[in-house]
Amino acid sequence: MFAFEIRSATESDIQRIFDVHLNSATRLCAGDYSREQIASWLDGRTPAMYLDAIRRHALWVAEDIDLLGFAETAGEELTKLFIRGDRARRGTGKALLETAVSGIARAGYARVYLEATTNAVPFYGRHGFDVIGRGHFSHGNSPIQLEIVKMERRFS
Repeated sequence: MFAFEIRSATESDIQRIFDVHLNSATRLCAGDYSREQIASWLDGRTPAMYLDAIRRHALWVAEDIDLLGFAETAGEELTKLFIRGDRARRGTGKALLETAVSGIARAGYARVYLEATTNAVPFYGRHGFDVIGRGHFSHGNSPIQLEIVKMERRFS
């Protein structure tokens, strides 16, 4: 495991969060989605899209000397969890996931819901999430459909 810190995101982080989002989607999802699908998924996104979650204290970042990844929630949903492609598989995703899950639990929800990219399903499965359905990405305005897997982790 590599040393990094998890903290609440600030408005000064938005460009670096955006850069991680683009890097992660293009590098880690390329095996499961076409270039056209990824480009459409990311089209129209801007750094400003993270401001609401930051202001709600619902966005966390992992960093060492660089920003490594981030997680965002809205209610019971984990809406985003992205790790820089060159820094994946080093414990960052797990730490961000548990931070987000803890926040959802503290808010009193009975479960965490998410829409996983197909490449991320094994990761979430290893961390207690169960498949509850399949569908297409429901966030954003992409005219191209992206297959996703609906997953949840219930609190006992």
